[in-house]
Amino acid sequence: MSSRDDAATADPSQPTTPAPGSPTPGPAEVPTAGPAEPQPEPAPGRDRNRLLLIAGAAALILVLVAGLVLGFQVRRDAADATARADALSAARSSALNLTSIDQEAFAEDVAAVLDGATGEFRSDFAARAGDLEQLLTENEVIAEGRVLEAGLVRSDRNSATALVVVDSTVRNTATPDGRVNSYRMRLELEKVGDRWLTSVLEFVG
Repeated sequence: MSSRDDAATADPSQPTTPAPGSPTPGPAEVPTAGPAEPQPEPAPGRDRNRLLLIAGAAALILVLVAGLVLGFQVRRDAADATARADALSAARSSALNLTSIDQEAFAEDVAAVLDGATGEFRSDFAARAGDLEQLLTENEVIAEGRVLEAGLVRSDRNSATALVVVDSTVRNTATPDGRVNSYRMRLELEKVGDRWLTSVLEFVG
């Protein structure tokens, strides 16, 4: 039998012997991973822009908060100034109405006093109006007041204390040419609705 036939009938399960002079096969080569590719570093300009953006946003928030606080303060100061001006105006009116009474227009003058009054002052003046009318009528009294000075001692949004100095020129049957009387008053005022009214009036000198 020829060598060709021997090769054809060889048992494939048996290991084959390499022919003399042929290279000996080595272990299967496993591909190895190459060196890791370097990751790109963030650009310095991008980080700087991000920081500037954050700083700008923070500054904008601070400006907005400061604006809100300032706006609130301005509105509160304006409201306080308006309240003080209104309270002082009411005090001047009460003092002027009380010292400007004409026996010929007594009802209107009393109504003006009561319109700016509340509490204790209103009750006391209303109770004494009858006696005052009789006195003014009998002596034909005409009194004309003039506010010389007025100021607030203290005030808040709902109450105030004022001092008012008034000259009142009084004419009657005994002094037809008139006599000037000076009064110094302390008034307590209260905010009632949207109006300032006098609740206490005292002559202090």
